Amino acid sequence: MKLTKGQKAPNFKATDIWGNKIELSKIDNQKTLLTFFRYAECALCNLRVSEIKIRKDELAQKNIQLIAVFESPVDSLIKNVANVHQFDFMIIADQERRLYNLYNVSPSWFKLIQTMSLKGISSVIKASKLGFRPGGKIEGKMHQIPADFLIDKNGFIEIAHYGNNVIDHIALSEVLK
Repeated sequence: MKLTKGQKAPNFKATDIWGNKIELSKIDNQKTLLTFFRYAECALCNLRVSEIKIRKDELAQKNIQLIAVFESPVDSLIKNVANVHQFDFMIIADQERRLYNLYNVSPSWFKLIQTMSLKGISSVIKASKLGFRPGGKIEGKMHQIPADFLIDKNGFIEIAHYGNNVIDHIALSEVLK
């Protein structure tokens, strides 16, 4: 069942790609933007990370931290996400899909096909211009659809956004309200 606004966010313990322990319920005095992606070489995922990077100072001013979850292994995430974007955020390698399942973030072939719209094609072109090559090594489910959860300081979901296609993430302007 999909999670909704007002629910307590499911707690989890994980280790980020640098070996740091993360426990959602232990994050104090900050909001968390928990974002689920596909895999490290996904051009559209990297486009979204680059958009977040542009607004990282605004997120910091609002005391919002980013936790990004990918299906790729640690070495791919270091090489293709952390080293490429070079800004401070938590990245979790979830090859076993434990967090995807906990937050009911599911793949969908139908929603993948919906990405092939004018907006989807223009996003692929934009990603390509930024150096993110379409295709890339698939490390997980190609048809994984993103999801975003803004979690308040008390651990409750303020916004639950399940994507309708591969490029459908919550607007950062909505997160920053």
